[in-house]
Amino acid sequence: MTPTVTRLTRSIAFLVLPLFAGAPSFGASAGEKCESAKLKFAGKYAACLLKAESKAAKTGGAPDYSKCDRTYVSKWQSIESKAGAGVCPSEDDQLPIAAFISVATEQLSLALGGGPTPQCPALPLRTGQTQCDQGAGPAGNCPGSPSGQDGELLYGKQRHYTDNSDGTITDHATALSWEKLSDDSGIHDKDNTYTWDDAFAKVATLNSQNFAGHNDWRLPNRFELETLIDLGRANPAIPNIFNVACIGGCTVLDCSCTRSTNFASSTSYHNNGANTWYVSFFDGNAFFGSKTNVYYVRAVRGGS
Repeated sequence: MTPTVTRLTRSIAFLVLPLFAGAPSFGASAGEKCESAKLKFAGKYAACLLKAESKAAKTGGAPDYSKCDRTYVSKWQSIESKAGAGVCPSEDDQLPIAAFISVATEQLSLALGGGPTPQCPALPLRTGQTQCDQGAGPAGNCPGSPSGQDGELLYGKQRHYTDNSDGTITDHATALSWEKLSDDSGIHDKDNTYTWDDAFAKVATLNSQNFAGHNDWRLPNRFELETLIDLGRANPAIPNIFNVACIGGCTVLDCSCTRSTNFASSTSYHNNGANTWYVSFFDGNAFFGSKTNVYYVRAVRGGS
């Protein structure tokens, strides 16, 4: 591995290290043993990198990762070779795994030296699909036909939400906090509609009221709205936490409501400033329409 690749990549050991413990369970298959061996050695590699960073912090010099890298490459290859071709659940992955651990280590070292708090790598969200096309008719269990479908691979960052019990929901995957909607005829009511200008006025009111203890609420942009789309659902195509116990008279403190319809974004349509982008939570599509049309609004904050 080149010094450039190595230096570019020191930073997620703090995320990875807790995972690299334990020996394979009794009766483990050859593939599970290979996976366990890789995890164990990845932890040793991360520890080696951090030790080099620690020494450099004391001396004021540059960290020397050469020993770590030499050992890592040879040991990783040895684990796969010992298991045999096609046995390990993943193969020929030494460089991307090393890069992941290396970036994490570097970010951690910079943070402990007074730099910015380490950030998780930006990844697309999972779509929410967990079923596969079977070749005809409705979707079913995975794998389907063809193999390698989204519902089978489940690539992307896992969604993780928390209801904060103050009228808001936090999305830990994006660091965004969302306004909950109600059915109480107030400012949060799910049935309220707004023109584009009125949508900004609603958000300004939330800020003047210091809603949920914050005054930095805003109208989400198109891409932020699209992070709420769950393509494993329809009508509404939004995670369940945004549509819970919605009965007449409920407030944002005791229910969570949504509409299977069009929600406004703060993003104008580039080719015509009289139009704005909006997202449909009926099926997850995005469209553009006149700013004088009426839309539904869910405020957001955070994420920067």
